[in-house]
Amino acid sequence: MKPIVKNILSLPYRLYSRLYYIPIIIHNFICRRRQLLPTYRQLAAGKPVGSDGGKTVILMVRNDTTFSGGLSDRLRGIVSVYDECKRQGLKFKVYFETPQLADYLEPNQYDWRIEEDQICYDAERVYPCTILTYHRIEDRRQPKVQKRILRWYLKKNYEQIHVYTNMYSGDENYGTLFRELFKLTPDLKEQADYHVAQLGGAKQYSAIVFRFRQLLGDFREGGEILPENEREAYIQRCMSVIEKQHQTSENEKILVTSDSTMFLNRLSILPYVYVIPGDVVHMGFTYDASKKTYMKSFVDYFVLSNAKKVTLVRDDKMYHSGFALRAAMLNKAEYKETWM
Repeated sequence: MKPIVKNILSLPYRLYSRLYYIPIIIHNFICRRRQLLPTYRQLAAGKPVGSDGGKTVILMVRNDTTFSGGLSDRLRGIVSVYDECKRQGLKFKVYFETPQLADYLEPNQYDWRIEEDQICYDAERVYPCTILTYHRIEDRRQPKVQKRILRWYLKKNYEQIHVYTNMYSGDENYGTLFRELFKLTPDLKEQADYHVAQLGGAKQYSAIVFRFRQLLGDFREGGEILPENEREAYIQRCMSVIEKQHQTSENEKILVTSDSTMFLNRLSILPYVYVIPGDVVHMGFTYDASKKTYMKSFVDYFVLSNAKKVTLVRDDKMYHSGFALRAAMLNKAEYKETWM
């Protein structure tokens, strides 16, 4: 095939690939002008900050400027940016405003902590940027595009690069990178270990995850809310999925996690189901919950990670969450998605 013909035939593919760059770059341009830079000007007023020399990359999660999603989105973003900083030998830090990440996770092999007074908001010295994942443009090329854009940002000549992201380019080595960064605080480890033991020990149980968002009317987030007269039938459909899995492994407990406390309470009638007690909130929508309430999401995550199999239940209403997938990645649990 002649080169000119080959180039013409490949044009649609090349244009399609560039679609991954366009929304990420446009979002960064708009958010920097409309939100980040105005916010940084306010934060910088009367706030001197020292510099220890050299470039520092900070994964930022601020309540008033967050584009980071929920817990698993934030963790995958942290791991992805750390992965690139490690490759380039750049200093990497994490600022996680609400909840305070250090209340749940401690540095393990790498100290990612940074204090508020070490963060610069002077627009002449710091470059804030965003890199978002677009679920409507899902493709294996998206992580590669995210990584290229991150490398472009990291080349900028600033003392600090602040990255707001839920990117997932670090998935290939997620568990290894996560353990380099984090170990559980004694409180979180005690709770996670307790529930794993109650389930028979690591890799001795299966888990099922339901991500309803606002469907059942008892969780604060975006998305559809089912009319009250349709909820009971929907709950019964979900429970039938659990019952079907139980029939294939009758001697095992099944851990069930969900963002709906009402749904989890309904499962008390199933003796083979294990539910971790407590209420759960979405970290991107709730900034005033207690440490105990936020702890529930972390406990769910690490108990899920110790299952032998994690199943995400899906239909055309439930959210295609990454929470179950990244929990499974952490300790190499089998992962599957099932439609009901």
